[in-house]
Amino acid sequence: MTLEEKHQELRTEYSKTKYNKATNKHLGILRKKIAKIRRELSEKKGSTGVGFAVRKTGDATVALVGFPNAGKSSFLGDITNAESRIADYAFTTLTVIPGMLEYNGAKIQILDIPGLIEGASIGKGGGRKIVSVIRIADIIAFVVDVNNPSQLYKLIDELFTLDIRVNSEPPRIRLERRKAGGIDIEANGHKVPAKQDIVSLLGEAKMYNAYVVFYQNATLDDLSDALDNNITYVSAITLLNKIDTVDRDYASTMAKELEKTTGMPVVQISAAKRINLESAKEAIFSRLDVMRIYLKPKGGAADMERPLIIRKNSTVMDVAKKLHSKTANLLKHAYVSGRSVKFSNQLVGGEHRLMDGDMVTLAFDK
Repeated sequence: MTLEEKHQELRTEYSKTKYNKATNKHLGILRKKIAKIRRELSEKKGSTGVGFAVRKTGDATVALVGFPNAGKSSFLGDITNAESRIADYAFTTLTVIPGMLEYNGAKIQILDIPGLIEGASIGKGGGRKIVSVIRIADIIAFVVDVNNPSQLYKLIDELFTLDIRVNSEPPRIRLERRKAGGIDIEANGHKVPAKQDIVSLLGEAKMYNAYVVFYQNATLDDLSDALDNNITYVSAITLLNKIDTVDRDYASTMAKELEKTTGMPVVQISAAKRINLESAKEAIFSRLDVMRIYLKPKGGAADMERPLIIRKNSTVMDVAKKLHSKTANLLKHAYVSGRSVKFSNQLVGGEHRLMDGDMVTLAFDK
């Protein structure tokens, strides 16, 4: 059977299988098989497809992900300067619409992408083009209709099959190819798959001689992810929209259930009625994992109106590189006031790790 025939056979089986809790796992396996064959077909044809052309700007980028008519465009219009076409029917957004949210001194690019649909992972609705945008985002904000909360699980499942892992870290597994010697495994006391299963999976990847080290409990899916360089790991929150259309207790119950089952923050909002938008902004900012650093020139006052937005756990040297990439190597030291030091104007080196709200004066060699 050719790849094309196998692809068609799997798609036919998928289309005939109705979605419910009993078939969810089977559908997920089918989508993974279909996605694998689609990648192989793309490589065979020498093409990986064309994504949307999006230029990243600002301090961070957020992708709004949801099914059609979930309320992404309304939310974008509420919190940014974007003008997104909004209508009360599906498929309103046909391209990527950017907007800029200014919050806590940060300029956050918000991207309203076309609504993801079930079956995106098998080629429906331009799923691969949509993923090209999600891959450049710093976080995902799922927009889910409170009247259909199971949308969230379907979205996560579709993205999984499209090689996007939500709120997950890359598996801590080290793989070293060798010229001979077969497969050696070091489990370090962790619970890992049986050796024959590991050898079989590595064989599918044409890896017959390797040293495998596990630094965590792991499944075959974890090992499969460690072998795949196409996977993107991204943090996410959920915006449970249209809460104005349901009972308040019901919305609260759904939010708590989604938080418990997915492990991600869930904010109840109504884009149409502009309810809880400030909470949504705060949740987005918090999930971005950034901090504000206030620059203070020598002998002058700190600029408290325009903070430098930088990743949490960044060092003084990271600040110097962001400000003066060509002269960062001339950094001598810095004077820091704030939570990361014991006293104001403390002298620190380039390796000193900063905290949100610190004031920094950089000193360079002339």
